[in-house]
Amino acid sequence: MNNVKRVHIKKDESVESALLLVISKLSISQPEESLKLLAMCAKDDIPKMSVLNYALDMVEKNNYLS
Repeated sequence: MNNVKRVHIKKDESVESALLLVISKLSISQPEESLKLLAMCAKDDIPKMSVLNYALDMVEKNNYLS
């Protein structure tokens, strides 16, 4: 993945869909990271948008989804 383009997502369903996509892609190459993201999603006190931003930062820094 050469370019990662960020957009602001307003609907919770879209955030959850984006998280599901990132987690499913990571589960192939980085299962530990995908499990960490799933655990973060399960916590009620962490907003899903924050988890998505964390996941995208992780993907950008490490090129996990290439």
